[in-house]
Amino acid sequence: MGFSGVIGQEEVIRSLENDMKYGRIGHAYVFSGTAGIGKKTVAGIFAGMLICNAADISDPCGVCQACRLFISGANPDFRLIKAEGTSIGGDEIREIQGSVAIRPMYSKRKVYIIEDADNMTVQAQNCLLKTLEEPPSYVVLILTASNYESLLETIRSRARRISFKKNTNAQVRQVIAEKYGNDARGIEFAAAYADGIIGTALDLIETEEFIGLREKTFELVNRIKNSGLADIFSTFSFFEDNRDDYNVILDMMAMFYRDMLVAGETENEKILINSDKRDIIFNNARKYSPQQLVADIEQIEAARRAIKQNANFQLAVEQMLIKLREE
Repeated sequence: MGFSGVIGQEEVIRSLENDMKYGRIGHAYVFSGTAGIGKKTVAGIFAGMLICNAADISDPCGVCQACRLFISGANPDFRLIKAEGTSIGGDEIREIQGSVAIRPMYSKRKVYIIEDADNMTVQAQNCLLKTLEEPPSYVVLILTASNYESLLETIRSRARRISFKKNTNAQVRQVIAEKYGNDARGIEFAAAYADGIIGTALDLIETEEFIGLREKTFELVNRIKNSGLADIFSTFSFFEDNRDDYNVILDMMAMFYRDMLVAGETENEKILINSDKRDIIFNNARKYSPQQLVADIEQIEAARRAIKQNANFQLAVEQMLIKLREE
């Protein structure tokens, strides 16, 4: 796949294509942006273009010897460096130092990708600096980083930064639809919840635990209006059992109440986030006034703020549930 198969990141792709087109390829790049936004995907494609001996500005040819070896993972002119554990140490970077002195065998260039370069130790970054200070003309280094500022200033000043921006909701949805079809369960919710991060959306669609959590959250909101106090207190166990995901649960609840507000005010199911739950949403929307729904969303956000400020978790959740029932 070349850049023509990438959805979104138009500015990034245009910049890299121009580098290829006008022969101004840098010796080092830092691809920075939120985790899951597509840095590694684009880095892999760009590396393939740099390795290819016949590449145009958007796609590697896929048939030259350099490409065939790259696709099979056997091209010695390309190297991918990842963290073995939680960090990338000096030993991995010293391997690059020994390798760059050897001219490429099958390509015009030697390309190195350091994934999650912000996980390099200070020692590793200082080792890399030696290569960045006097790189051979045929070497291109591509670093991906979610936390750009964690890279040493001496590294940042010697590499060109390529910033990745969030995708639109439509672009995220398109990626999901191309992979799983337009009828994928929860596609609208995943696209909305991902907030422009394609990797997050795909993780949601692919995770059975997340799907189950969403179903249980909908059941909770669906019955909360008619719950007795005893039911409210027993509902806390659901939050306790999923304490690590409380933020996700609150997001799901807020989106459900938002959809009920939209349904009641517009009756337009096409703009629902949880469009696969339209029947439940429209049925519940009749039980609330717009003012009640706005107040309920505020209660959810108040609980989130309280928990983040280290309030008692159980007290914050139970107070929210009581308020939602009373509203």
